Amino acid sequence: MTTKQIFSKLSVGLFLFILAFSACKKDKDTVAKPSINNLEIGLDNNKTGYPGSDIHIEGEIIAPGTIASIKVTIHPESGSGWEFDKTYTEGYAGAKNAEFHEHIDIPANAAVGDYHVHIIITDQKGNTTTAEAELKIEQKDPRAALVFTPITGSGIEPHNDHFDGLGGAVEGTPVTVTFDEDGNAISNGHLHLDPDGIYKISLKTYNANGTETQNQYIADAIAAANYKAFLAGGSFILNIHSTNGKGAIFQTRETQYADGTAVSGAVNTTGVTSYFRVGDDNEGEKEVTFIMRKLNTGVKSTITRTDWNRADYATAFAGTNELELKFEIHAEEEHDH
Repeated sequence: MTTKQIFSKLSVGLFLFILAFSACKKDKDTVAKPSINNLEIGLDNNKTGYPGSDIHIEGEIIAPGTIASIKVTIHPESGSGWEFDKTYTEGYAGAKNAEFHEHIDIPANAAVGDYHVHIIITDQKGNTTTAEAELKIEQKDPRAALVFTPITGSGIEPHNDHFDGLGGAVEGTPVTVTFDEDGNAISNGHLHLDPDGIYKISLKTYNANGTETQNQYIADAIAAANYKAFLAGGSFILNIHSTNGKGAIFQTRETQYADGTAVSGAVNTTGVTSYFRVGDDNEGEKEVTFIMRKLNTGVKSTITRTDWNRADYATAFAGTNELELKFEIHAEEEHDH
């Protein structure tokens, strides 16, 4: 083979190598960067959080180069304050499209003020995109609360639309969801519950001075005849409709009115105290609203234990809502965390 032929083959080989390298580089360069759409920070995108609560960040991620990681950082706009830095991969890495939805705990001692949020999406080709948003952390005094206390006891068991054996309940450690004057959760609004667990729910309401006022609903038998609690939303499978007895039960159950007289019969209970189980049939995330409804005369006696989650409660049971407390229930087994 002549020197000219050797040189010619080397030139062809080099040309092909450069061509292949350029094509690969072009392919890499032309892959679109990841993007995030419909970014939401906080409840209804209000971009507001509260010390001792959590704030959700949600958005639709599109990454033609497939997601490698999603990093979230939060820092004060100026001066000192709470800082957050976490990289998320589980459930996202390797996907081209993903619904990013995470809840971030805000410490109870977080300084109030203006903060800045950065969301950095990196794909597996090394491309990055950063989305930014403002966040305000405010301190609010609660105007209502729902106290969820787990209960246990050998004689306690679900039965159709109610629980048996509640009289022997042993109470565990409570978790309190607090709400502002508009019924929005300001602490523990993303509530984790064991789907098999049974919880006592105690309603608290407060006036401007912080004094409890929930006994207004059960002051006596006459006052209580006007009120009934509902737990709307979530599309629960009720226990009476469950094929394996693992459905949801919500049972209003005061035993006496605030004046000390006894409550007689299930129809006369109100819901300042109630008992609840999500049930395995309802695992997952539920957006719900606890409602205290003021009913028209004679309506309360028509409400049964199976009416608590009816989508048409407002038309079926004439009256007006005195209280609407909005929060999320995340029902999952402990080992799934």
